[in-house]
Amino acid sequence: MATTVLTANDNSNADPLVERPVVGFLLAFMAGSLNAWTLPNAQTFATVQSGNVVQSGYWLVQGDWEKFSFPFASVIAFGLGSAFCGALMTTILKRGEIFTPVVLFLQAAMLLVFAYFAHQRLIGDAGINPHHIAYGISFVAGMQGNAFHKNHGMLYGNVAVTFVVQMAFNFLVQGLFKRTGIEGQPNLLWSGIFFLVLLGFAAGGGIGFLIGQYVLSTGAILLPTAIALVLGIIAVTDAFRHKAVDPSSGGTFA
Repeated sequence: MATTVLTANDNSNADPLVERPVVGFLLAFMAGSLNAWTLPNAQTFATVQSGNVVQSGYWLVQGDWEKFSFPFASVIAFGLGSAFCGALMTTILKRGEIFTPVVLFLQAAMLLVFAYFAHQRLIGDAGINPHHIAYGISFVAGMQGNAFHKNHGMLYGNVAVTFVVQMAFNFLVQGLFKRTGIEGQPNLLWSGIFFLVLLGFAAGGGIGFLIGQYVLSTGAILLPTAIALVLGIIAVTDAFRHKAVDPSSGGTFA
């Protein structure tokens, strides 16, 4: 049976903003929607890097440098986004401030720029390679995955889905054998939290595609932009009300 992931929580009964299951759903929705743009336009999943890593090795051994360069650069862009966000969070935390609103507003600003470039490409005003936009989206995904990685106190992924699938079904089957699980809460509750994240990925992909196909070509990018902006405003509001916003620290495996 899959390994259970435990995390260190504070004594508060309320989850920090970015650990609330509904926020986990929205962050996954953002990732799904962004992929709904990159898949038809750049033929890649920009937030999920598993395929890009495999493709990098596949094309490398065949010596096809042209096909190797794009997935490899996507992985690097994602890693650089994660590294940049790590440095940003460390700097902000050293000042005794919260980083969540900064990351969310920065995400929104960057995605707005990418949406503009995507629109310019569509109307033919600029010969912008969609791969370059996909690199930018991978960078933003790296930021999001590094900054927001806990849901109801549990480690999870909101830009990649494999681990989420694993844990959703792990807790589902554990619930068949034992009602109470981590932190005295029902295993089926934990399973439901992870399934909600999966629903976010799927809903983001589906709705992002429909909006991009039938409403606005850049809608699959603008929708996550709006979500990041709204979450950033909520984060600022919660901070003023002295509510926990940033994810709690620590994480252990047992």
